[in-house]
Amino acid sequence: MSVEDLKIISVAGAHSNVGKTTLCSILISELKGFGAIKFTKTPIYTSLVEDPEILGQKGKDTAVFLKAGAEKVLWIRSPYEGLEDVLETAVSRMTGLKGIIVEGNSPVDFLNPHLIVLIVRPGEEFKPSAVRVAEKADVVIINSDIITQNPEVIQNVVRKNTKFFRIDLIKRKGEISDFLSFVKTGINKG
Repeated sequence: MSVEDLKIISVAGAHSNVGKTTLCSILISELKGFGAIKFTKTPIYTSLVEDPEILGQKGKDTAVFLKAGAEKVLWIRSPYEGLEDVLETAVSRMTGLKGIIVEGNSPVDFLNPHLIVLIVRPGEEFKPSAVRVAEKADVVIINSDIITQNPEVIQNVVRKNTKFFRIDLIKRKGEISDFLSFVKTGINKG
């Protein structure tokens, strides 16, 4: 498989600590043959971490990806200005896989993902980078244990045909199976 054949799923968050890593781990465990790229914004330097010892360190999001069954994991640390080049390098190192789960808001600006997932918590203000992602999002995950929450405010930010799923990512309850079916159908079409 070449880079052009890779299915790319971007997972972004409207707020900090909204559940991106948890959702990525759910996707990775269901999508066999997928790798993962973690993006961390830094103020001045760019690096691409491939060292299994660093990636597997307890407490790191990259270790969660490995434990979930990712075929390959890379960690990009970069300011926004340096992201495009290092992201291109990272994606090129994922050849041979069926696809990639990319965690982070900024990578959406430089990729052409098959699926863009935005995670939101009702009642919280969107980060500026999340507003840009929301305009492109294919799926919005409402991370809440309150199933009766109305997503009207969010619907005003996203595209008309965006699909909504309610999933409590802490308890891993809600419309997870519906979401996974939607993802599998979507990436198999594209």
